Amino acid sequence: MRKLLALTAIALTLAACGSATSSSPGSSPSSSTTSHVTLAKTKFVLHAGLAFGAFHRYIYKPFRAGEFSHPFSHKIMLIKAGVAALFIRHELRLALTDAQSSPTLSKLVSPITSLEHRLSGDVKSGGSALNQDNSAIRSLEQQSSSSGQPITESAPSHL
Repeated sequence: MRKLLALTAIALTLAACGSATSSSPGSSPSSSTTSHVTLAKTKFVLHAGLAFGAFHRYIYKPFRAGEFSHPFSHKIMLIKAGVAALFIRHELRLALTDAQSSPTLSKLVSPITSLEHRLSGDVKSGGSALNQDNSAIRSLEQQSSSSGQPITESAPSHL
């Protein structure tokens, strides 16, 4: 029982040390600034790669293949696309946090924020909106590569 309590205390202490935000003395808790994230560039590449890979695998490629309009698989594909959109948004938020803490990737903060807001409604609208999202993703990949952090897309096999 003592070992369990000791391990729990250690785990809670380590969890508290891993905070990504900090407040300066005298500032309100709502005005926090992002501090150093360990391995920010590596985490950025991972999260952005997962987000972009999921976009292409579960939203863009099925849209281009016309699977959202097929009467038998239409609802299933839309559900998968919706779940993928939630996953993508989550991964983009993590990538945004990583980009904010890296001076090398800080110029990608604005494009990531704009893409995150656009993706929320583009799954239902389809068409040109998804083509624009694909262009925005390709542009982010190029900007990241020019910053020395190439993104390799990888999608989860099951969503």
